This record gives sequence, structure tokens and C-alpha cells, in this order.
Amino acid sequence: MLSQRKEMKTKGLLSTAASIAATAMVIRTIANDFFPAEITNYFSMRLRGLSHRFSSQLTIVIDEFRGHVVNQVFEAADAYLGTKTATPSIQRVKVGKTDKDNNLSLSMDRGGTLVDVYENVEMKWKLVCSQVPSHNHGDVNSSQRSEVRHYELSFHKRNKDLVIDSYLPYILERAKLMREENKSIKLHTVVYGRWDDDVVIFKHPMTFNSLAMDWELKRAVMEDLEMFTNGEEYYKRVGKAWKRGYLLYGPPGTGKSSLIAAMANHLKYDIYDLDLTDVRNNSDLRFLLLSISSRSILVVEDIDCSIELENRESEEAEAHSNQGDNQITLSGLLNVIDGLWSCCGEERIIIFTTNHKKRLDPALVRPGRMDMHVHMSYCNASVFKQLAFNYFGIRDHGVFEQIEKLLEEVNVSPAEVAGELLKKNSNSNAEAAFQGLLKFLHEKKEKGEEETVNIPSSVQFSTISINQSSRGLGRGRGRRGRGRFRHSGR
Repeated sequence: MLSQRKEMKTKGLLSTAASIAATAMVIRTIANDFFPAEITNYFSMRLRGLSHRFSSQLTIVIDEFRGHVVNQVFEAADAYLGTKTATPSIQRVKVGKTDKDNNLSLSMDRGGTLVDVYENVEMKWKLVCSQVPSHNHGDVNSSQRSEVRHYELSFHKRNKDLVIDSYLPYILERAKLMREENKSIKLHTVVYGRWDDDVVIFKHPMTFNSLAMDWELKRAVMEDLEMFTNGEEYYKRVGKAWKRGYLLYGPPGTGKSSLIAAMANHLKYDIYDLDLTDVRNNSDLRFLLLSISSRSILVVEDIDCSIELENRESEEAEAHSNQGDNQITLSGLLNVIDGLWSCCGEERIIIFTTNHKKRLDPALVRPGRMDMHVHMSYCNASVFKQLAFNYFGIRDHGVFEQIEKLLEEVNVSPAEVAGELLKKNSNSNAEAAFQGLLKFLHEKKEKGEEETVNIPSSVQFSTISINQSSRGLGRGRGRRGRGRFRHSGR
């Protein structure tokens, strides 16, 4: 009897609810038929406002664009929520990849919802997409560009300060780190006086772990880079542009280009390879500088060979000039790397390379322009051991002592040593490779001794002592000046 009463009561409630719903539909139909749309919309808005007033939820709308500029908060949220796509609350995920990305990119699909938890507080995200009329019917992609997107972030009102002051800044920082990890390094070159739009993805595998370079010098460079990247507040405090200059000098084949590749991979900075012979004048040079992005490396290789850098403000230099239409002057280059124009951008590294440091004008390489002078010299014991490990995975061998002794007596570049090791490039041929290198070094030594014996007596020698100086980074030691550096700055 009791169960029958409950069943009748349930049926009554369902019937009442159905009647109320039907009545509401009738009232809504009558209102739409007999009242202007403005009036119905007004009451609808008032009802929604009334419900919001008594609701405990607050919703933040994050549009994709602010005017014509992409909203950085939307970009950050899109990247951050892509890492949360494994949560049970989301059932549809978009995946994609571009040439600029190293990995697949995941993101929410339109209409998707996701619940994130931050400091034990639930944050509900929803991606809302709406179409706007497109006036370009011939463009197959116009439907994508005519879509307006925004995120809705809902949470309890009492957590408003937590969201604004902590949660959203946390998302911005996490997204920045993810972009850096997923970023592909780009190599830019000059074409007709402008940076080429068709950039090349830089895939050089060199890292500091595999770089064959004097160990102490390598450590000094890495410490200097670390100091630079963490030095934003320092540069502001002392009133200097946030940039750093490196001069890499030494014989060919000593690893200057490899060091640049290792620096770019370590910092995740784009590389701008500037050939001064492709630039017509100082104005074009300034334009190229302004077009360089922050967090990048500007490289001018073989600066002593590219063009004859004469200061054309000098009447004497102008009188003796024969460079034709190439009007780049030394003063123009100096202004670009260390003048007012150098302040148009942040966190930039400028690298000059040369085989002949003495040919460069002292004004070009002084501290403040080239802050750290890195001498890339002939192969020594630490460089050889790194090469042996790179090629054969071997850190010690019976012939190492003989090879290292010969490296003290023979000037041979790391590229030459690598070439000998490359002739036997499998682990089973390590012994043969080391014996071949030993023979090569003996022949080099004997040839050098023969040339010394045959030198005419009229030739006079002079001994040059290379001094090392270092401020804050330690000293680079090496036999016969190998791997020496001069550092100035902080």
C-alpha cells in the first residue's frame, strides 16, 4: 500500500513538472508572438542578471584577440590546457604540428570543457567558438579565419584573487617554458638586403656535451652565457643594453662554427647569419638590426675577410675608397652593435669570427662591443679526449699518452684530428683509428722539423707572449696558448 502511494506521488510530481514545462513553453510562444523582441530580450537579460547575482560562480572571458593583436593569455591558456587533455573531463582533443614545432601540439576542441585543479581549487574551462559572416567566399580557409574563439574560466567567487594574482600568471609562465622546450631554432640569411622570409630550420646536432673544446674554456663560456641570460635586472640597473658580444678567433678548423651551434642549441636562440657583402649601406644595416627578434644570435663570420671596413666619415678614407656601391662604414657597424640602435631589442648575442684577430680595428673588438674574446686554438689533450669519446665512446686507451704528448709538439686543428678518427668510424676500428692518428702526428712532427732545418739563416724570429685576463669567470689555461680567452664585462 505504501509503495503504491509513493508511485502515485511520483507520477503526480512528474505530471506537475510536465505541466509547468508545457505552460512555460506556451507563455514563451505567446510572448514571442505578441511582444516585441526588445521586450522579451530585456526580461531575459534581467532574469539572467538576477540569477547571476545569487550565483556563487564567477566567469572570466578570455578572447583570442585584443583588437588586431593576439591575446597572450589566450595563447598561454591554449598551450597549458593542451597538457591537461588526459583528464577525464575532456573527450575531444585536437592535434597538430608546424615546421616551428619539435613535437605534436595538443589542444581542446571547440565546445570542449575541462576541469583543472590549482591549490585544491577547481577551475572549469570551456572553449567557445562562434562563426561570423565571411566576405571572402573564394578562399577555402576563410571559414577558419571567420571563427571567433574565447575561453570561459569559471570558479567560485571567493577565489577571484587567487585566479588573478596566482593562477593566470602561473599559466603564462608554464606556457612560456613549454614554447621554449618545443621551439625549433631558425636560421635566417640575407637576400637582397633583407632577411629571407623562407627561413631554414636549424638542425645542427652540436651541443656543449659533444663540443670538442678545451674543458676550462668551455666551462667559462657556459658560465658567461648563464650569467647573461639571467642578467636582465643587472643590465637595467647599470643602464646597458641587454646584449653580449663574443669574438671567436683562431686558425681554421678549430671549432668556431661548432661553438656557435652549441650556443644556439643551449639557449634555444634563433641565428641571424649576416654576410656584410650582401648589405649595401649603413641604412640597410640598421634595418636588418631592427628586424632581428629578441633572444637571438647575430653572427658575422670572417669579419676581416668580408669587406674592407673603412670609416668613411674620414676624408682620407673616402678619397682612397674603391668599394663602389658598398657604403658600409666602420662607424656604421659600430653604431649598429654598440650605439643607440643596439638598444632596439633585448637578450641578443653578437658573435664575430676571424682567423686573424690582429687585422681587426681595435675599436671593433673593445670591451662593450666584444665582451669576451675566445681563442679557438689547436687540439690539446682535453679536446682529443672529447673527440675520442664522440667517435668511439672511449675515455681512455693505451695510446692516449703518446697522442697527447705529440699534441703538445705539433700544431694540428681539431678538424684534422676528427678527420683522422673519421676514417675508422666504428667501435671495432678504434685501435686502428688511434694508430692512424699516431702515425699522422708523427709525420706532422717530422715534416715540421724538416721545414725548420731548411729555413734560411736570414729569417729572424720573434716570440710573442699571450697574456690571459679574466674578470669573474676564471682563467683559461692551455699549452702554447690553446683555448685561451679574454673576458671583460660584469
